[in-house]
Amino acid sequence: MFTRIAITAGAAALLVAGGITAAQATSANSVSTVHTLNIGNCTTEGEFVSCSVQGDISHPRSISAQVWATPSQKLTVTWGDLCAAGFTSGDRSGQFTVMAGAHHKVTRSIPLAAGHAGKCTPDVLVSLGNAGRLHVYLSGKN
Repeated sequence: MFTRIAITAGAAALLVAGGITAAQATSANSVSTVHTLNIGNCTTEGEFVSCSVQGDISHPRSISAQVWATPSQKLTVTWGDLCAAGFTSGDRSGQFTVMAGAHHKVTRSIPLAAGHAGKCTPDVLVSLGNAGRLHVYLSGKN
């Protein structure tokens, strides 16, 4: 206990002697905070059903879709992303097929259409290959 207090007091004395406060030393090493946002989600069940999720995210660093079904089966994922920043806009789209289940949830990145300076509107449409319960979770980081 005494050693810990002595080390803490010694470190504070060195910071003060050097003209640096503890707050300045801490802020110099801080990094910007990344927020994970739930853009949207969908759950449905039936035979050959689809789930669609769309939403907005400002200044995204990344966008991803997580999909799974019960029972485990082949899912077709069609995605699109429209981004706009000022007078510049762009869009991207694509499709992939995966085997996914409750114990094997699949997460894939949705490519950003135009950097991360503006606002993006990603959308994901997921379709079941057979009967079952389908789950889609669309999220982003900014």
